[in-house]
Amino acid sequence: MAVSMHDVARVAGVSQRTVSNVVNNYAYVRPETRQRVLDAMAMLGYVPNAAARSLRSARTGLIAFVVPDFRARIFADLADPVVREAEALGYTVLIELTGSGRERELQVLTGGRNQLTDGAIMMALSLKPGDGRSRRADFPIVLMGDEVLEGEVPHVGIPNRDASTAVARHLAETGRRRLMLLGYDPDGGLTARTRVRGFLDGVTEAGLPVDETLLIRADWTREGGRRAIEQHIDSGRPMPDAIFAMNDSIALGALRALQARGIRVPKDVAVVGFDDVEEARYSTPSLTSVSPDVESMAAHAVAMLHEQITGKPGGRASHIVVDFHLKVRESSQ
Repeated sequence: MAVSMHDVARVAGVSQRTVSNVVNNYAYVRPETRQRVLDAMAMLGYVPNAAARSLRSARTGLIAFVVPDFRARIFADLADPVVREAEALGYTVLIELTGSGRERELQVLTGGRNQLTDGAIMMALSLKPGDGRSRRADFPIVLMGDEVLEGEVPHVGIPNRDASTAVARHLAETGRRRLMLLGYDPDGGLTARTRVRGFLDGVTEAGLPVDETLLIRADWTREGGRRAIEQHIDSGRPMPDAIFAMNDSIALGALRALQARGIRVPKDVAVVGFDDVEEARYSTPSLTSVSPDVESMAAHAVAMLHEQITGKPGGRASHIVVDFHLKVRESSQ
């Protein structure tokens, strides 16, 4: 009779999940536990057979992590914990880039691009309400980011509106009165629209006027932030005393432009970003930024996907919004 993973777990005194983690070379197994499992495998003559496991389970052990691109650092920052959480459950993660293209996001949703994977975690920027009806019912999927599909697909979200309101409140509390929104796009995706609404809520809540000349369009890149600030300065229009950039890339570009023109941050203009990418901590000055709990997002998303794949509900809500913190640093103090 063939030796099973259950036999190895029994001899090693660990769970089958731990044996799976060792078989799949998961890095976060204690060395002594790993050695005990390896010793049990050697004693029993157990040889893992990935192909046989796949045939028995009708699964490949592969899941897709689907993001627009890696120009926005937040997507790369999310990839790391997603991979770690997935590997802990014995999955290998394939990265797919959609370029924010609606057709490619729909193909993921309907399972058309995923014949080789057991499921997908996707950050979608171009899906619209109602698209969830196109979802292939037997293909496990979890969305991250804004709840674009309004309850139609399991989802782990960022509190974009509340976080953006907190930014406006922070700037008002530090005495700022002319608040610029950089990266404004009234026709953009749900993330952009939600952050705009939250920020304007905070401005109004603070008793400050909404100055439409300070709602500035910009590409969501460093170059976009730099160019938009330079154009505003060159226009001769009054400067703000605070800038909320819709993501950290825009904010870092804005910092560069302000410094190049001799405008002091934060003495003349405070700057706040969103996403809390690693560069925010090391810019000069360091950048105040909204920090979503990416570790929690990744853990929830992978667990929700795993429950769909295995058909074993864990009592987890199908729609989860993680916490955030406003990391106040030199750029707004």
